[in-house]
Amino acid sequence: MKDLFKSYMFGPYKVRKATEKDIEDIIELLQDVARWLESKGIMQWEYLLTGEENEEIKKDIVAGRTYLVEYAGEIAATFNFSSLQNDWDIELWGKRNDLAYYIHRLAVKREFQRQQLGKKILNWIDANIQLKGGYVRLDCIANNPVLNKFYQEAGFTFVRHVGEGEDKFSTYEKSYS
Repeated sequence: MKDLFKSYMFGPYKVRKATEKDIEDIIELLQDVARWLESKGIMQWEYLLTGEENEEIKKDIVAGRTYLVEYAGEIAATFNFSSLQNDWDIELWGKRNDLAYYIHRLAVKREFQRQQLGKKILNWIDANIQLKGGYVRLDCIANNPVLNKFYQEAGFTFVRHVGEGEDKFSTYEKSYS
């Protein structure tokens, strides 16, 4: 089977699939980012603080859907990248049979946030994914204008809003032909 990505390096950063030994570090990183978001009044990831998602996070790691970005051996960021729709994807996008990968839980460690690492990760995916005739999709809470603008500036096309009020989400995709 051919690798999903052409390269697993960009600049000084190395991308690798997370392993079971990374579980606690990834949960800690996600919860740190969730606390920071909550302190800014952004309630997109508050559910991560309860620990209820820990089993799903572990399952994604064991299944090979979670990636780490490292700098000099230190975890700098994490993200999920999968062609399998989870329940959330189905709720937002409907059951789909097209060729698509979904990005979830893209989180950058606080020490690396001023280095535009999130943008660099999305650019790395864009430049290295070996995908023809498919899509990369992601979503975010609609009331986070900074993140919505970030995804649009990264080349993702707004598709639609799903939900209402505090539960309103924006969906984005990028086509690869």
